[in-house]
Amino acid sequence: MSYLSFSAQSDLPAKWKGWPFHSGAGGDWETSLATYAFSFVILAAICLFLRALYGPKGIWRDKEMEREAEETRRREHARLDSDLRSGRITQQMYKLKKKAIDR
Repeated sequence: MSYLSFSAQSDLPAKWKGWPFHSGAGGDWETSLATYAFSFVILAAICLFLRALYGPKGIWRDKEMEREAEETRRREHARLDSDLRSGRITQQMYKLKKKAIDR
């Protein structure tokens, strides 16, 4: 009986013509590509949302983490300045490393 009800439902017209997901059996490569693209967009939106909430300078980020990051940045700047003064690195290398630290 369940097979009969399934076969009767499969003959009904589809309501979601533009929806990128199909039943899993059959389908062409364009439908599969649309499925992957749609899933990627949803996951990217979730990642961006979480980064806005918990990322650097995020709304819900723990203030202790910001303090620790600033201390680490200060220590790296001090070490970089001492390396420049002692002549271990060039001015150009100093600028590149400083830019990398400030990111």
